[in-house]
Amino acid sequence: MQEKSLGYRIGRVLIFLVLFILAVSFVYPILFMFINSLKTLKEYYYSPFTLPDLSNLQWSNFGNMISQFKILGLLKNSFIVSFFTVVGLIGLGTLASYAFAKIKFPGSRGLYLAFLVTLFVPAQVTMIPMYINFAKIGLVNNWLGVVIANWAMFLPETIMLMTANFKGIPDEIIEAATIDGCGFFGRLWNVVIPMGWPAISLTIIFFFINSWNDLFTPMIMLKSMDKRTVMVALNSLVGQFTGNPPYQFAGLVLAALPALLVYIFLQKSIVNGMSMGAIK
Repeated sequence: MQEKSLGYRIGRVLIFLVLFILAVSFVYPILFMFINSLKTLKEYYYSPFTLPDLSNLQWSNFGNMISQFKILGLLKNSFIVSFFTVVGLIGLGTLASYAFAKIKFPGSRGLYLAFLVTLFVPAQVTMIPMYINFAKIGLVNNWLGVVIANWAMFLPETIMLMTANFKGIPDEIIEAATIDGCGFFGRLWNVVIPMGWPAISLTIIFFFINSWNDLFTPMIMLKSMDKRTVMVALNSLVGQFTGNPPYQFAGLVLAALPALLVYIFLQKSIVNGMSMGAIK
């Protein structure tokens, strides 16, 4: 009994150490950016791994990013693209997933597998033909073009996630709702969405952050400076402020802040969504 207790304690300590190391590896880059964003250029080159002078914190680096680099407008552009990407994914994904999970129709299994197969197709393979077709219908240099491209990339994953969750909803509850007079959209709104909320909330968080951090699609589809997303603009920030790393770090901190806030405030939904498969 004592040996078992000792082994249990050693295991707990090892797990704690592994989690601590992982936590430090994830948090350290963010702290490194923030600390160096508050330094002068001289302080950074003298010692980038020490704390800044607390009596001379360079909050003006953030002010310069806002006034000179117009980063607030870039954040607005990224929010527009990410918001409508998520709205479309939730709308289309919920309808398609409910159909695949609870409605039997000819070819449903084959169509579902066809969606899953597209997960193995790299986005880079489809970008050239997509760009050519979008250019013909005026969707290049247009936020709508980026949103539709995001739908094409993320919808298969959305359907896979939601379908797996919706299959766990008991058919008896849906049948009871039908007997009570609920139509298709009534069952969807009153039964499927509330019971499938863990998968829906996980989809919102995961693909909002994915869309926010995406560089590849907006960089190809958006040409105008005033329509660029923040990640595309930060790519040019490296060249524009090569000689001033504290400016660069200030821009990176401001760009990362919205995604971090989304995760911090909705992390419980992420945990519930990730664990829903094991519970069911």
